[in-house]
Amino acid sequence: MLCSLNEIQTLATKAARGAGLPWGLADEAGRVARWLEARGLSGLSALGSALEGLSAQDWRRCFPIPSGTIWRSEAGEIDGLLAGVTIADRAGQPLPFAGDGALTLAAVRWPLLTMPFLAGVAQVCDVRLNISLGLEAPAIGIGPQTIADSCRRIEKLSLAGSVRIEQGQIGELPQSLPQLDGSIPVEIEVYDRLNGWACRTYVPESAESQARGAGGSELIETD
Repeated sequence: MLCSLNEIQTLATKAARGAGLPWGLADEAGRVARWLEARGLSGLSALGSALEGLSAQDWRRCFPIPSGTIWRSEAGEIDGLLAGVTIADRAGQPLPFAGDGALTLAAVRWPLLTMPFLAGVAQVCDVRLNISLGLEAPAIGIGPQTIADSCRRIEKLSLAGSVRIEQGQIGELPQSLPQLDGSIPVEIEVYDRLNGWACRTYVPESAESQARGAGGSELIETD
């Protein structure tokens, strides 16, 4: 099916909220899904899979703990969305990958969801970042709101043993993914899965809500 970028963002936001995330994180999930889908990457699919894990446990334990140059989580595996939020919140502070350093995130689920945040950090800091995921995938170049085509290789990567982030040399990125607009193709199965989460945000029907005018009406509008 075809969806606009606004529809994709709204669906992802409601799904994240329905999975139990607070509105702030749900809004971030919506923006991440839109950013990825606008570049032809399967953001909705990755988010849907990530929400399965986040809803099954205390999602707060899946945040990375910023300590030193290797960040881990209490749960043992870091969620990609929560990793991105944590890094972005510190974009105005010295980060371990500034200069010649490198930051390593240990055991990251759905690392694709971290990439839009890193593109935002690259924009704020006006740098280029190189992302390495061990032996699972090739290095990914990220610039200010741009990402290299090699990111396609991690679309279906559910768990990266490590995600290494370091500042790259100033220069042009390799072939960067173009931004799409208009109608974006979304798999019906992926849409239905996320819509199932989104439906949890709806208020159940009741006699009181109907008396107040909620839902359909038998009156025919003739104006």
